[in-house]
Amino acid sequence: MCGVNMNNLTLLTYTNSKVQDLHKPYFNRVKKYFPSLIHHLVISDILIPDVKTYLYKNEQPHFEQMYNALDNIKTEYVLYSQEDYILFDNVDTEKIQKCLNTLANNKDVSFIRLIQSGIENSIPINKHYLQLSADHQYFYSTQATIWKKYDLKSMFIHSKAQSIRDESQNSPFLKNLNKYGLCTTYKGKQIGNHFNSTIYPYIATAIVNGKWNCSEYNEELNILFNEFSINKNIRGTR
Repeated sequence: MCGVNMNNLTLLTYTNSKVQDLHKPYFNRVKKYFPSLIHHLVISDILIPDVKTYLYKNEQPHFEQMYNALDNIKTEYVLYSQEDYILFDNVDTEKIQKCLNTLANNKDVSFIRLIQSGIENSIPINKHYLQLSADHQYFYSTQATIWKKYDLKSMFIHSKAQSIRDESQNSPFLKNLNKYGLCTTYKGKQIGNHFNSTIYPYIATAIVNGKWNCSEYNEELNILFNEFSINKNIRGTR
């Protein structure tokens, strides 16, 4: 058995200049609720102050943006996030550490999803994890997930996904790696078709079709609006 420390994990945040109004709450909440984070790389079309940023061009296909950004990460493991995955409570670093150790000690596991979603036909492995069905349309998901960096790069090399929305397009190529993925069983309240993550407690997602997702995260977003003096009427709500 081998162990992995937090120094071998990078938080990779994907964002764009179109959602600059989310940058202040997102990055401030990372500092507040994930203070032990050592490595953070942002992939964006604009520079983000005080955070290491990999710049991409909007006309680049998504797989190329991601592959090039991953080349700039030195750690073996990546925690994928986006700017509207805004934290609302403390990250459970002890369980993050256990996830890293699970990945390190299982060569056939490519990723561990930190939120319970897409678990249809999943298989319980133990009290901590479910094995996700590789035949699920969203076997690959952009939700908060800890990845082996090499496997994530390999998937993008083969899928040639043009858009960040091509989750279902990426799934068969991930399956072809002959690896499998896990989902944690640690869950909070049910929101729609998923359960909140208690390991990485984030709003999934804060923006839907350009509007604040108050229909699912009204309590969490109202706290956010007050904390950061956000006028929710500018974007509108759903």
